[in-house]
Amino acid sequence: MTNPFTASTGNLFTKSIARTFLTLVYIMYMTILTAQVEGVDIPFPISHASASIHTVQLHPVGIPTAHPMIALNGGQLNLSFDDFDPEYRSLEYRVQHCTFDWYASPDLEASDYIAGFPTQSFATIESSFNTKTPYTHFATTFPNEMMQFSKSGNYVLEVYNPSNPDRILVQIRFVVYESLIDIEMAVKPSSVIRNQRTHQEVDLALMHSQDRYPIVDAYDALQTVLLQNGRWETAQLGLEPQFVMGEEITYNPTGDQCFKGGNTWRFTDLKSLRFASMGLERIVDEGRHWHAYLEVDEPRPFAFLKVQQDLDGHFVIANELQDDATGSDYIWAHFRLKTFEERLREDVYIYGEISNWSYPESHRMIWNAESRCYEAELFLKQGYYNYEYRVRPSNDRGRNDAATLLTAPSDVEPIEGSHALADTPYQCIVYYWDFEGYDRVIGLAQSKPGSSY
Repeated sequence: MTNPFTASTGNLFTKSIARTFLTLVYIMYMTILTAQVEGVDIPFPISHASASIHTVQLHPVGIPTAHPMIALNGGQLNLSFDDFDPEYRSLEYRVQHCTFDWYASPDLEASDYIAGFPTQSFATIESSFNTKTPYTHFATTFPNEMMQFSKSGNYVLEVYNPSNPDRILVQIRFVVYESLIDIEMAVKPSSVIRNQRTHQEVDLALMHSQDRYPIVDAYDALQTVLLQNGRWETAQLGLEPQFVMGEEITYNPTGDQCFKGGNTWRFTDLKSLRFASMGLERIVDEGRHWHAYLEVDEPRPFAFLKVQQDLDGHFVIANELQDDATGSDYIWAHFRLKTFEERLREDVYIYGEISNWSYPESHRMIWNAESRCYEAELFLKQGYYNYEYRVRPSNDRGRNDAATLLTAPSDVEPIEGSHALADTPYQCIVYYWDFEGYDRVIGLAQSKPGSSY
């Protein structure tokens, strides 16, 4: 017969161990969070937006379908977003210089890389007009007469409320570059036989000179980073030169340093509320909000590559009746992906600039056993959107930190397929550890298959 006192004592002992374990886990978790907030020992995130912030865009002025990369002299970026907070907030923004791998630059203060004021207010703060969903639209252009960059490099922009400056509302990366060297790029099918139909590789050549900017150390001080369509998640950060010959440095990344070519982006047109455009089944006014029901998408891993113009994963805000920025309403867009069976160990996400190039829980699709579809509802501002479906391991759900994304990036091939001839853009960013003590961007170029820069 079991002694009740002994059993009770054993249970208490077990519970005590469990509580101790949970306490240790909590302490470790809070330590990680503190490190993230303070920017210690971990890189800045690829992107972040609080729940009240929608439709974040950061792009070169006049080019809404380009990634935020500008020249040091003469380049400007446009930042815009909508704030759903019912109370009026006078928000501000600031920037932080970073190393090539997105840690805070250890040897620089704000005054070292900014000429002018390190924090700025928004030039435009306007309320929405004649929309079912009320919001405050924020927009600004920088650098401007109040703030200029004095150094090239990686930067992180942060939006915050001055009453609580430690709580970041928006966090997004951008690059400021100089053209001190010449870069040649050639995008072609992988040279690995088994990947020749699905993967792309990028050959690089850097040309420098004593007159413009001599590269003395091509192995330690030089960092050449290769991006596929601006995605830091899959960036090749550790490229090693194949040859260093006089004033030319060449790279020939192959094997694991190749990229899946992906496919042409899917699209949906939400500009009009009066009629359903191509790709939509119907648009319904359900009182409080508009609802747009997209036609059912299907996987295309084995379909032929269909070449058509797209926005390389970006979106453009627009409507047919009012001002685009403040007159475009928000719509519940209903996505459905027919897959017939559930992916038991993987999650399916709607991906692109539509998701801030990340994997928030709002963009994870839910399996519907009755319809045999993955389904999701996104609250989108009127406009034209590119998107695609990507899968991630279910174990990584909710983990959008840079380290996790680099270790286990998403996969485009299971649903979208992958083609070596896909019209996928690539960017090459060249950093050099300058004698002033920072990672200087001495060159940037971009190219697509069939072209060179």
